[in-house]
Amino acid sequence: MAKSKEFDFYVKADLSKYEGKYVVIIDDKIVASGDTARIWEEVKKKFPNKKPMLAKVPKEEALILKLRWR
Repeated sequence: MAKSKEFDFYVKADLSKYEGKYVVIIDDKIVASGDTARIWEEVKKKFPNKKPMLAKVPKEEALILKLRWR
């Protein structure tokens, strides 16, 4: 399973200031954050040629799984 730069950043970065919020990551940067997943739409308009990753930062420590559907 191939990892993305965004996923690696999400797993390794200190995201404590975003606990309980949604974040949108492009490469190794958080480009937006908010209380709802609607931030995804804004980012897609702002960066139409990129493939951002949307994630919700858990409020406490959690196990993160990445599934690949066939």
